Amino acid sequence: MSRNMLDPEEDSRAELVRRLKSAFAVLLSLAIIAGGGYFVYTKASDLWYSLQTREDYIGEGTEPVEVQIPRGATLSQMGRLLTQADVVRSTDAFLEAARANEEASSIQPGTYTLKKQLPAAKAVEMLLDPDNRVVPTFRIREGLWLEEQIRQLSEQTGVPEDAFRQAMEDPGSFGLSAWAEGNPEGFLFPDSYQYEGDTPQDVLRPMTAQFDAVAADLRFLEKADELGVSPRDAMIVASLIEAEVRRPEDRPMVARVIYNRLAQGQRLEFDTTVKYIFRERQGADTTANQRESDDPYNTYRYEGLPPGPINSPGRTAMEAAVNPADGAWLYFVAVNLDTGETRFAETYEEHLANVEVYRQWCRDNPGKCS
Repeated sequence: MSRNMLDPEEDSRAELVRRLKSAFAVLLSLAIIAGGGYFVYTKASDLWYSLQTREDYIGEGTEPVEVQIPRGATLSQMGRLLTQADVVRSTDAFLEAARANEEASSIQPGTYTLKKQLPAAKAVEMLLDPDNRVVPTFRIREGLWLEEQIRQLSEQTGVPEDAFRQAMEDPGSFGLSAWAEGNPEGFLFPDSYQYEGDTPQDVLRPMTAQFDAVAADLRFLEKADELGVSPRDAMIVASLIEAEVRRPEDRPMVARVIYNRLAQGQRLEFDTTVKYIFRERQGADTTANQRESDDPYNTYRYEGLPPGPINSPGRTAMEAAVNPADGAWLYFVAVNLDTGETRFAETYEEHLANVEVYRQWCRDNPGKCS
């Protein structure tokens, strides 16, 4: 906080307090000189103590309380907020304590854990102690669509959904990777975060920074280049892996299936890409009508990768995308949706046998496959 956070009201209120104290001191001296002696001095002292304690609390405070200091708040505004929360007894007491502490100008906006009924000087000290700041957090899990991420971010941070959408129109404002090509889908890394501030950019920057850090740690760009794919295409592959299989040991094998099918010009035919079109989460299967969709994300209809990521992949999916296992598999199918057990095949005949295992599991577990 800088000097421009002070306002004329603070100057006038503080000056009034100083004048009252000076006047009281003069009156006290005159009373003693006039002959009141010890009695006058005692009564005057009691009155002075009463004035002081009406103006400020004494002691160590009582129960904890959280107080939010808005961005750009002046000292007077802080004092009123603290008085309303019963942290300090009066705005004047806080103003005087803040003026007596040369570091008070550096009080930062944010939420603080303080105590009720604190001496104003102690309240200033607690506002200056970073340990008393409540650092907000949020967590975004792997595999969410961008709209799901926006909804969860809004719920956890209080920032409106539309504010996130508007911020995403300017990808540079929150550090989106250049190879995302302006589309945040898949490039807001799922993780747990702390953040500072109250704008959508304040929330999104840690996610894009973590994405860049994970990509660098995995040598994602270099390894994608070694595979002969663009880093963005490798991220699309990572999102497919995230959607298709849960078990970490299966992910490099699914990556190999994808690259093998692409190399042979075969359509991927992934139900997860069709579900992305219709934004469906329920069940594993799709309908014949859905698979006839003309949407470019329909990998039953179009060869190659879909136009972009279909979710936000985590680290293990990203790692698998640029470190595929060695093998000649062209097919895979999850045969147990509870455990995630997945079987791989090199021939279509082997795959059909695995599909029958899956269908039997569906018959044994009605309602779980559709």
